[in-house]
Amino acid sequence: MPQREYAYNKIRNAITYGELQPGERLIEKKLCEIFKVGRTPLREALSQLQIEGYLDFIPNKGVTINRISISHVEEIYNILTILESYATELATKNIDKENERELRSIHNDLKRAWAKKDYKTWLDKNAEFHEYFIKATGNSSLNTLVKSLRNRIYRYRLIAMTIPDSVNEYFRSHEEILEAISKNDAKRAGKAMERHVSFVAKKLVEFLRQVPGF
Repeated sequence: MPQREYAYNKIRNAITYGELQPGERLIEKKLCEIFKVGRTPLREALSQLQIEGYLDFIPNKGVTINRISISHVEEIYNILTILESYATELATKNIDKENERELRSIHNDLKRAWAKKDYKTWLDKNAEFHEYFIKATGNSSLNTLVKSLRNRIYRYRLIAMTIPDSVNEYFRSHEEILEAISKNDAKRAGKAMERHVSFVAKKLVEFLRQVPGF
């Protein structure tokens, strides 16, 4: 794995899992020593993370972990609700029985990861489930746009996942989407995805407003 990608993944995961906190300053020299990477690939990784909204470059202070406002999180989810619903409706027309089995396998992996409290695998598999529909549209522009938006709220996906009494609804929503796909009902699948992402957004925003500091 290239040093730039390695450093990018390490820092993003540290932000996601709370090892680095909003407002915390990052020291380049220290990061180079921790991750054993050169300054150039580290700066490239930091630049990418800034583009995706994780970091701020503040004059006379350096690089800090960005604090994304609740309203910004809500705005991004509102856009994702529309785009992922549209993508799921389009994708359903391209999904065959083999694709259905693959999606079901991802969903089952999700449930196993949750049972084991393996949050890293849960996040990865949940991302894989959602990305499957985007890729199945065959629309590269849509894929790029959704990926960019989801990257901006990556840290909040772990929070959304662990909100009490929500995970059963996440699984139920996935089942509803899979059921619609099995019947090749594109409209229903799209609406199911819309309800799913809207639910996640609503629960997350409510939680963030009740528990400041995230």
